[in-house]
This record gives sequence, C-alpha cells and structure tokens, in this order.
Amino acid sequence: MKKILGVIAVALFALSGCEDKIELELPENTGQLVITADLMVSDQQHEINIQKVISIKDSLLAPITDAEVTVKNMQNNRTYTFLAGADGIYTNKTLRLQEKATYQLQVKTADGREIQGTSTVPGYVDVDSIGLSQRIIFTDTIYYPTLVFTDPPEKGNYYKYKMSVNGGKLRFIDVFNDKYNNGLEVQHDIIDRDRDLKIGDRVRILRQCIDVGAYNYWSSFQMINPGSASPSNPISNLSNNALGYFSVSVGKYYESEVVLAKSRP
Repeated sequence: MKKILGVIAVALFALSGCEDKIELELPENTGQLVITADLMVSDQQHEINIQKVISIKDSLLAPITDAEVTVKNMQNNRTYTFLAGADGIYTNKTLRLQEKATYQLQVKTADGREIQGTSTVPGYVDVDSIGLSQRIIFTDTIYYPTLVFTDPPEKGNYYKYKMSVNGGKLRFIDVFNDKYNNGLEVQHDIIDRDRDLKIGDRVRILRQCIDVGAYNYWSSFQMINPGSASPSNPISNLSNNALGYFSVSVGKYYESEVVLAKSRP
C-alpha cells in the first residue's frame, strides 16, 4: 500500500565535495592499490584518495604519499596535477569540470605501477518535484522522499543518491538507470534500508548524474552479499587490477523538513 502524503519544500544548494566510504573485500596479496576519485562539477577543491593494502588479517590500509597523480581533460588535452598530502589525499584547486567532457585519471606510483581510469561528466537532469511517500508493511509505516522528473529521450542516463538525516553524515542510498524510462516521467524512491524516517526529520538529498562506469561500480556494490562464501569487490573502471573507482559527475542538493500534509490516495 502506498500513498503520497505531501510535498517537501525544496531548496537547491551548490554541490560541494564529499567522499563515499568504501568497504572492500581485501585481496590475498598485500600492496594492491585502492583509489577513491569522486570529482564533481561544483567542487572548488577536488580530492583523490590513494591507499594500499598492508594487512589482510587486520584489513589495514596505508596511505600512498609519493605517487604522481594527474587528471586530463580529453577535449582540450589540458592536464591538472594533484598535490600529495600526508594522509594519501591528493588535491587540486584549479580543475573546473565541464558537463559533457571526458576526463582521464592517471596514477604513477614510486614503484613503477601505473593506473588509469576514464569518466565523462553527464548533463544534469532537473527534478520537477519532490514529495513524501509511505508504504505500510504489515504494521509498520515507512516514510521516504520521492523525486519526480522527466528522463531524457536518449539512452544512457544514470543517477546516484546520498542522503543525510537531521544533519548527519551523507550516506550512499541507491543508484538508478533509465533502461525502461527513456523520455518518460520517472519517480525515484529514496529509501534508506538501514534507517526509517519520521515526521519532523530533516533530510538532505544529494542527487548526482553519473556515467556508466560509476553506475556499474555502485550497482555491483549494492549486490555484493557480505556473507557470501565467495565475496567479491565492486566492478572498477580502473586499470591494472586497482580497487575503487574514478567518477566525474554533476549534481544538486535538495533539502527540507519532512512535513506530513493532507493525505490523498
């Protein structure tokens, strides 16, 4: 049973940088690289995190601080150098991502390893409305935000959502593709399976338009069963057997208080 309960007042905010926590099934060999590169159009400072596996038993990672890290705009061939920090986070303040442009990440480590990844910034797909819905499962009522928009007619649109509640940390929630929705009105239900919303909660949703490489990573991330007898890692778009992903994206924040309005069937 599902009802639309009311409309959440929406505010749009410039997208700022945020890092996703990645939990990986560590490989049998130590020294494997783990790279997190989630760059977004509105970032004033871009960050790339590079670590290596140093202990399988204790699931320990150590920062890599001596790599050469660059991102290249494949449209104009301009290359941007990322500066190393003591914690394995490489930063750049001059790169300004452009929608529809393709970028290539290149990492060269001191021991001679080279990692590459390629990603394209999609155009942003605007949201037409945001509301609050409910589902009644047995005796429990579950509330969740819904975003309604018109998917572009062309194929290959992918969406990623993160959400925070009452000022908490943004957490990855879900990814969607447009396999059956090209040119149609679409509703995305933003359901946090680990936490139920209550009337009066304040929610903040980060909606990113991502490319297929980032979508494949997070889609496979969702499907991995931690209890599996043969655990695996998400599908990476990085070369040379590196773990993690490289993504360039565009997005917006939507936030307000979850307010119960007059219900309608």
